[in-house]
Amino acid sequence: MRIGIIVNPVHARTHRAHHRLVGLLTALDIRYRTTSTTPEAPGSRQAQDLVDWGAEAVVLLGGDGTLRSAAPVLATAGVPVLVVPTGTANVFSRGFGLHTARSGLALCEDFLHGAVSQAGVPISVAEFLDASGAVRHEHFLSLAGIGGDARAVAAHDRAWGLLGYARGALLALFAPQLTARIDGEELEVWSVMAAKTRRPAGPVPVFPGAEAVSEDLEFLAVVLGPGAAARRLGEWVGIGAACLRGHPERDPAMRYWTARRSTITVSEPAPIELDGDHLGEAVAVEIDTGELMLDVIVPAESRSHRR
Repeated sequence: MRIGIIVNPVHARTHRAHHRLVGLLTALDIRYRTTSTTPEAPGSRQAQDLVDWGAEAVVLLGGDGTLRSAAPVLATAGVPVLVVPTGTANVFSRGFGLHTARSGLALCEDFLHGAVSQAGVPISVAEFLDASGAVRHEHFLSLAGIGGDARAVAAHDRAWGLLGYARGALLALFAPQLTARIDGEELEVWSVMAAKTRRPAGPVPVFPGAEAVSEDLEFLAVVLGPGAAARRLGEWVGIGAACLRGHPERDPAMRYWTARRSTITVSEPAPIELDGDHLGEAVAVEIDTGELMLDVIVPAESRSHRR
């Protein structure tokens, strides 16, 4: 067997996990090849190199951004991926019960002994018109957003880790609303998002109907009322309480719908993010479930791969 390894070297925990993985593969006399990402080449080039080498599976040591870059290449080649979460948020892996690098390494060991399951995960597509007028075609697996949530991503400080996301979110809570046209309906929104994960922000379920393996996306428009900061704060408190109770859809500001595709245009350029990567500003975006299917190795007891 040939195992390819993609390493995002930003975090020290990645190097520790890689050392343990190499020890495991060496002990089992399994051939492997390691390639590291860079800011200029965040994953797709490395995935293609490993496919060309003949990798039968690829272990990815990194986070959501690294997976987002590598996934289309691996899906096209039909090479399954195992994720060892060593990134910051690790939203995708948490959806399958992989919360730590230790759990990801345990999955690798189980895979080598045949005690795992496999999930087919659609790779979603976002085609958007950016602020310069250029059309961009990007992929994502867990979350896409335009407006307030993307402002939070843009404002987060990577040096702070997860606290950096919290800092970005606090700065974005009181951002002005946008005039958006969503599949022909005009709304004043704080943000419009599309998800394939229930919990994009830690343990709180924001998208109760989202599933990584679903052929549908769960969309959410956050529609806040006009008024002063005190009223806005009250609305966020209400939304937070509804999420903590497990029923965010009961808050009138949270407007959900399920679809394979949706088109959003905004009245002025607004930040856009995919899987926690800020990709600049856009004035229109079409979000689609996509046709590519990524084979993901998951724990045998994981329920996230079941429809």
